[in-house]
Amino acid sequence: MLDATELARWLVLVVFVLTWLGISARRVELLPIGRPAIALVGAVALVVIGQFAGPHGLGVDEALRAIEPQTLALLFGMMVVAAALAEAGFFAVVTERLADAVRRPAVLLWAVTVGAGLLSAVLVNDAVCLLATPLVVALVRRRGLPVRPFLFALAMGANAGSALTLSGNPQNMLVAKLSGLAYRDYLASAALPALGALVATAGILHMVFRADLVAAADAASSPPVPSDRLLLRGALLALAALVVANLLGATLALSALAAAAWVLLLARRRAESLLAQVDWSVLLFFASLFVVVAALQRTGLPSAWLEALTPAADSAGRGPGFGTLIAVLLLGSQAVSNVPLILLLEPWIRSFADAPLAWTLTALVSTLAGNLTLLGSVANIIVIERAKERLGFFEYLRVGVVVTTASTAVAVGLLLLLR
Repeated sequence: MLDATELARWLVLVVFVLTWLGISARRVELLPIGRPAIALVGAVALVVIGQFAGPHGLGVDEALRAIEPQTLALLFGMMVVAAALAEAGFFAVVTERLADAVRRPAVLLWAVTVGAGLLSAVLVNDAVCLLATPLVVALVRRRGLPVRPFLFALAMGANAGSALTLSGNPQNMLVAKLSGLAYRDYLASAALPALGALVATAGILHMVFRADLVAAADAASSPPVPSDRLLLRGALLALAALVVANLLGATLALSALAAAAWVLLLARRRAESLLAQVDWSVLLFFASLFVVVAALQRTGLPSAWLEALTPAADSAGRGPGFGTLIAVLLLGSQAVSNVPLILLLEPWIRSFADAPLAWTLTALVSTLAGNLTLLGSVANIIVIERAKERLGFFEYLRVGVVVTTASTAVAVGLLLLLR
């Protein structure tokens, strides 16, 4: 019979699984509401159980220390900068100019895909999707075009393009903290592979939806979009300074917070409006995930599971272990989501002979894996929710399998070829 400590240890596993089922196996419409709440409830339950699990339990102090403040600070700072750009009219102005400049539907699909990707590389994919979705939907409806191809373009482009930098999405922010990779070093290695994946994503979407991309007459154009030129210039300056600081080796969290502080000062009385646009539930969600994963790691069970995944790498660091890593990241990101998966796999990834390559692959593949299923990325859910479209899991999957397979093959191939 199990003693109380051992029983509590296995109870942690049960609560972890139930938490994860609650996060991933829910109706899509409820995801933005229920996801953070379930993660928080699971985290609190695991800490309570930890009081009876002896050495295998997670205490209150340990739970608080498990929360990675730099990742949350970086995400918060980028959200504030993105909110300032939206408040100043940046996304609306870009959309209107795109509407004036691009007439062919296929070119518009490419522009949305690549544009969302490049914006996500310097901002955050979730923020770009949150702010750009209503504008893209309004644009394509005004053109008399079907909405769905452009929703795929926005979500998948944002996911693929965010792999370009260590600040493009939450999982890359986490990789930056855990790996110690410098922003410029990662950019040097991942820039061409990520751009290749972004182009592959746009090309596949063009082929999949080519029959839907039939030119239609424009409806009446909307009036010019007003913008706050001072705030717009200040936010763009802050964004440029942030990228330069990161390239020079500044702490990513500090540069993001400095940029956020600058735009809040420029916004003056609208600073509260900018803070209100920050998705605090996303920050709560990731903070809770840190605790949930830390509680599971404390049981020692993940260490035992990872022993079976010890990489069999050759002297160059490119042995079959990397194939296993890619497969685990692609499939695990769907079942567990990329951020907690990276936390669970951290000890294993560190054991690779070529750890920098392993971490770079982790950032690239875990990001591109977000395009595989509807639930693979928060950005996907944001786009569908904001557009108020009903999109089935398998309907998305039919496109996601092709896009993810092609973009991942391109990215990994280029990464290994260029090393």
